[in-house]
This record gives sequence, structure tokens and C-alpha cells, in this order.
Amino acid sequence: MKRKFLLLGVVTGSALLGSCTDEFFIYEDRKGEDHIEVITDQSQNKILSYKVTNPGEKHAIYSAIDHDAKTITVYLPAYYQLQFMEVAIELPKGTTVSPSSEELVPVFSDTPFIYKVSASNGTTAEYEVKVVIQQAALELKEISSKEATETVYLSGIVTIEGANILPSSAVTKLFLTDASGKKIWGFTMNEENSNSSAVWFAANNQLSEEYKNLDTSKDYWLQLESYSLTARMQHPVKIQL
Repeated sequence: MKRKFLLLGVVTGSALLGSCTDEFFIYEDRKGEDHIEVITDQSQNKILSYKVTNPGEKHAIYSAIDHDAKTITVYLPAYYQLQFMEVAIELPKGTTVSPSSEELVPVFSDTPFIYKVSASNGTTAEYEVKVVIQQAALELKEISSKEATETVYLSGIVTIEGANILPSSAVTKLFLTDASGKKIWGFTMNEENSNSSAVWFAANNQLSEEYKNLDTSKDYWLQLESYSLTARMQHPVKIQL
């Protein structure tokens, strides 16, 4: 018979005697594991990191940077209620950016906010800031129904009930609109009595000409804007001055 085993110590002469044939494997040659080498992009015309610092350094919001698409995506929680962002930008050594990190970045803008990055070797790149507001869906409880159109008394308090409303007069507004969605009149929030499920509004105490020209025979719609979201009631209301 044949026996195979590793030679671990000194083999005595007696181990070689007999009718069996012994084979000794002094070592085994194994192929090493594959090694993957990662080559880092050394280009200097890039933004290394981008964070929103309004909440403080401890709670700074780091953003996602896509170097291929040249975008900076900021995921901004709605409860901060920011209109402008203070930012900190990390760049490679010798690289500059315009506008600088000291410039405030608008959360809501009609035009794209673009950074131009310039490296010391003369190469440039442009990154666009995209803001994604993390805000729960805005829900409104209808005042009227399909069967009955209710009357809203503008001389008193208008209470809007629903869910996920930000009870801040800085970011939440109530408007009276016509059938086309045109804003006809605005209201003032009473923050003291408001919360996320019920907000109180009052019409402007100064009766302007626009207010006096509201037609009590027409249908109007109530529209609530809360930070990044807008909700309009499906059923119209009548008004009473």
C-alpha cells in the first residue's frame, strides 16, 4: 500500500524498512490569494467633502458627492426649516472653489446653484447642488364636502386641521385661491395655539381694497403651504367678510 504524510521530525531507519512504499511531502506549494489594488483618482479639480453646518458641527449634514455626474446632493430634514444653508467644503491642496464656502446657499432657488472648482494645474469642474427635502406628506382635513359647501368667516379664526404641518409662521402660510389656483388673499398664523395637526389663522386686520373686493357669492379654495410642500383642499368654501 501507499501512505502519504508530512515529514515533521527526524525519520529513523526503522521507518524505511518493510514492504510498504513511503512517500514524503516536505512542503506544499500553494497559489496565494488574489490581491486587488485600488488606484485612487488623483485629479485635483474636485470637491472632497461638503457639509451643511447650520445645525452645528456636531450635527453637521454630510452630502453625497457624485464625481461622475458632478452633483452634490444635500438631504435636508424639514424640521430645520432652513431657507439658506451654511456650508463647509473640503478641497485638494492648491484647489479653489467659486463661490466660496462662506456664501450662503439657498434651499429654494429658481436657478441651479453651481460651484466651479479650479485646480492648480489649470483643470476645472462644475458641481451642481441639489437639495432633497425630507418632509412627511402634508395632509389636510376638508372643511367642505362634495354635498355641502361650508362658509369661512374671515373676520374670525380659520382653523386648518391635518397632519405633518409645521406650526411656524416663517414657513407655513394659508391662502385663499380662485378656481384657477391664483392666490387671492393671505392669512396670518397664530403660533401660540397651533401645532402639527391644527393651525390657527386670522385674516389681515387692515381691510385693504383687495379684501373688500372679495366676492361672497363665489367659490374659493384654501391652500396651505408648509415649507417645501403645498396642499390645496379639493372642495371649495364660501366666504363671509
